[in-house]
Amino acid sequence: MELYAGNEQAHRHVQLPGIEGDVIALPAGGREGGDLYALFSCGANRYARIVLADAVGHGFTASGIAKHVHSLLHKYSDIHDSAALLAALNEEFEPVGQKPGAALRLTTVVSATYHRDTGEFSYAYAAHPRMLLWHNREARWRPLGEGLDGLPLGVIAGEMYSQQSVHLEPHDMVMAFSDALTEVRSPDGALLTEEGFLHLAGLTVSRLPHPFSLHDLSEGLHEAVRRYHHSDQFDDDVTLLTLRRLA
Repeated sequence: MELYAGNEQAHRHVQLPGIEGDVIALPAGGREGGDLYALFSCGANRYARIVLADAVGHGFTASGIAKHVHSLLHKYSDIHDSAALLAALNEEFEPVGQKPGAALRLTTVVSATYHRDTGEFSYAYAAHPRMLLWHNREARWRPLGEGLDGLPLGVIAGEMYSQQSVHLEPHDMVMAFSDALTEVRSPDGALLTEEGFLHLAGLTVSRLPHPFSLHDLSEGLHEAVRRYHHSDQFDDDVTLLTLRRLA
């Protein structure tokens, strides 16, 4: 059952089986964008499915691609395996309005499943930026899925994807995001990069009073990226999705 989904501007708290979440979605230059977040409750509320897709570009065309991905997610809602879901999406993926011979309109995706009873978080990437994992006992962020590769949707038919799993303990967090947050530039042209974003995420947590809400974490990190960029305006759609296992 779909609980939350969208490609419109939003900042919302979300509740999924065994986890809470916070979503910031900011389309660039329009009401809707090419980033899609979709959150599902599955298996009689025993596990959650989390999907974040990012169609290259923004505006009307990218928004149409995001809606196309959304419809495919419903078509394949019975596939529980994250890697198998990406393979199924890839086989049917034809960007809306794509003309023969035109440059590919690439779409990256991260798909994940969280099992409430076991705490297992399984995930797979189709060329999407690596999520970040916060281990509460270690009090630090680290990238998730080193060595896990996969092409964007629609590049090659028959592409096979791999997945990995990690156990989430109470209060552990996972952060998924679109590349707009790592590809911003400072006024002198320096790219933030995924490493820079990881650093800002750590600084943001260290400056928050504990315990903190996911809303405050998301707002604080988004503000840190804006300060780096010296602007509230982004050239691409922004999505920041933060999840935390409940005690």
